[in-house]
Amino acid sequence: MDETRQLLKIFGVAVTDFEAEADNLEAIAAQFSSDTSRENIASQLKNVTELCRELNIRWLVVTQRVFEAQNQLLARCAEAAGKCS
Repeated sequence: MDETRQLLKIFGVAVTDFEAEADNLEAIAAQFSSDTSRENIASQLKNVTELCRELNIRWLVVTQRVFEAQNQLLARCAEAAGKCS
């Protein structure tokens, strides 16, 4: 359970960091114009992809933990049910 709590804490921080950084990146993108350099746009797009990738990794770790817990429960219940037959 402590491992799960730690994973959820890390995920929660990642989500709030994502939201804050997403707001910053949206504000930067709103300033783009036809005069904005391709390098600047490319740099900001790279920041967006890295931000989303980091959040996706954290989300995947939490999702895997949930599936592992569910699979353990299902296996134990199936084993217990098998003993009743």
